[in-house]
Amino acid sequence: MLEVIILSSLDIVVRTERLVEKARRLIGSGSLDDVEAYRIHTEIERLTDLVFIMDDAARLLRRTFEQRPEMARLYPAHVTLQ
Repeated sequence: MLEVIILSSLDIVVRTERLVEKARRLIGSGSLDDVEAYRIHTEIERLTDLVFIMDDAARLLRRTFEQRPEMARLYPAHVTLQ
């Protein structure tokens, strides 16, 4: 179960990174007005911050359970999700 959570989190990180790159290309194309470009830029910054946090959390969770596999048996998956 933990492996699924970790892999899903990392997949979300990768997809979000792709979305951020596409949005940056859209802003760079000049096809948006200033207000739209600013709003997208603001969302990109928020998503970028979130991606860094999620990536760090997923990698830390993976490292923790790789180093201490007995923890996976002691803590049910629903506790991890809370």
